[in-house]
Amino acid sequence: MIDAFIQYFAEMTPLRLCVLLGTLTGLAVMVLQVIQHIALWYFNIISATLLAINFFATEVYAYAVFQIYYVVVSVYGLYEWKRGRSNEDSELPIQLMKVKDWLIALAVIVGGTLVMANFLWLLGSDIAFVDAMITVISAVATFLLTKKFLQYWYFWIVADSMYVALVISYGQSDLYPTVLLYSCYIISAIIGIFEWRKMYKKQTEERKLEM
Repeated sequence: MIDAFIQYFAEMTPLRLCVLLGTLTGLAVMVLQVIQHIALWYFNIISATLLAINFFATEVYAYAVFQIYYVVVSVYGLYEWKRGRSNEDSELPIQLMKVKDWLIALAVIVGGTLVMANFLWLLGSDIAFVDAMITVISAVATFLLTKKFLQYWYFWIVADSMYVALVISYGQSDLYPTVLLYSCYIISAIIGIFEWRKMYKKQTEERKLEM
């Protein structure tokens, strides 16, 4: 793997530069998500646009389409987080998913995966099911982030782990920098779970004091 990364930088191309920049902006998103900074949505738009170009070029179509979705949802997330402020000093509060939210999320994942996988099979994809599942789980996770559901981190851990395994198993050398990025995402998601739990507990206690 180390030799592959060295060779990657030694044979830099415009496409590889594109994915490298997308990876770096994605790392910024990783940090901003954990600290709940609204600027994460701006970096999301930049990162998703750059990665979409690379995914289309490497024929990972479902994930390329997801990046376009990511741009759209990032604009919506920016709007939601700004709208969620009750005043200048208050951000959209962290929420917990209810049973209904879990059922809807799981239903979308199952149904969306089946529909997208069949579509990708028609296009001749060799990784249709896995590609579709990663894409749908990621799409659901991104939407949950716009609502600041704490459990969105769990969905990202699953999706990112599947993506890393997929790239390594299929030897997509042009995507190796994203392996590093998504591995960092997994670590940040674990950290994010604990950090958001602390923040949720704090905001709950503050609400009780205000009552």
